Amino acid sequence: MEFTPSGRNSLSNQPATSGSGPAHQQRPKHRLSLGVKFMRIELFTVIVGVALLLVAVALYAGLADPTSEAKYINKKEYQAVFLNNGQVYFGKVNDLNSKFLVLTNIFYIENNSANSPNTTQQNTNYTLRKLGTTELHAPKDTMIINRDTVTFWENLKDSSQVVTKINEYYKNPDASTIIPTDGTNQPTTTTPQSGPSTTPTPSTSQ
Repeated sequence: MEFTPSGRNSLSNQPATSGSGPAHQQRPKHRLSLGVKFMRIELFTVIVGVALLLVAVALYAGLADPTSEAKYINKKEYQAVFLNNGQVYFGKVNDLNSKFLVLTNIFYIENNSANSPNTTQQNTNYTLRKLGTTELHAPKDTMIINRDTVTFWENLKDSSQVVTKINEYYKNPDASTIIPTDGTNQPTTTTPQSGPSTTPTPSTSQ
């Protein structure tokens, strides 16, 4: 009499436990799939962010790289290189990078100032010198300039007085190259004389 109800209770309790088993097993799988999706989204966001950062760094490096200035060098023209000590050199820029600048066919301007003996007026002449012709240490026609000492550089027109005097020098190296200071665009060239000039003095009769 008492065995049958107890059996029913056991049978009625068994489906509940067996049915609850699969329900508890499916919920972790659902939560795991959501976690994987979130991880994939976060990983994708990180990869895209790193890629954008690398692109930004590459663009900045390309714009800030001093070697990008080399594309502005006109190989057919002369260049003027201005240094931070006030010195200016003229020639051909053959190489330009972040560390140095290579200059050939080098010229520089020498300031010749003299006072007139009878007046206080100062006469100023600027002579274009070829590097290696008058210096005691006789440098070669190639100069390696530290990039940090270059303030700026620029291409020169063919109509420039400096370029005109450079062309005249290669035609006649013995001629001095004096740049006029009277505001005219016509360059002057003087050749050294062999001796002092003499002028005849008029004779006076008693």
